[in-house]
Amino acid sequence: MVYLFAGLTPAGDTMARSGMYQVTQHIRAAGVRADVYNPAHWQKAAEHFLAQPRDARIPVSVAGYSMGGNAATRFAERLRAAGVPVQTLLTFEAYQPTPVSCNVRRAIDMYGTDGLFSMSTRLRPGKGFSGPLERVNWSKLDRNGKHDHLGVSKEPAALRFVQDALIDGNGVRRQPPAPGEAGCLATR
Repeated sequence: MVYLFAGLTPAGDTMARSGMYQVTQHIRAAGVRADVYNPAHWQKAAEHFLAQPRDARIPVSVAGYSMGGNAATRFAERLRAAGVPVQTLLTFEAYQPTPVSCNVRRAIDMYGTDGLFSMSTRLRPGKGFSGPLERVNWSKLDRNGKHDHLGVSKEPAALRFVQDALIDGNGVRRQPPAPGEAGCLATR
């Protein structure tokens, strides 16, 4: 299962025009269950996930763009409190994300250095996080021009990277358990 959180949607617009919605559709087309949420609804998404009967072996990944980056990190922390590991946490131009929780096996911080402005805040490890934290400059993914915070949300090369980081073929990309994960999840 993949949970994605879009950025704020301008008045009169719909999430269906957002880049994260596009990624959701591509992930679904690959045969992986994926849902996209408004960042304000991260708690509702977490509670919905936790209320579903599930096989503990079914992996979950989460990603968020802009304000959705904060929602994604908070979602992952809520899953930690319930003892659920997160395969990959990806923030994309994240606006004020919380520190990466210890149940996250792999964290990716996508940020940009080109363009007129960037609103992103660097992702940082939280207490007990022991997995890899990768930094990816999305400005280097597409050499056809510069993109700002808003424009990159629909940039095909960046969106392809997000999709490929989250899924592998027709499933969630699985990560090996992080060294401190067992103790982290045991504290629930």
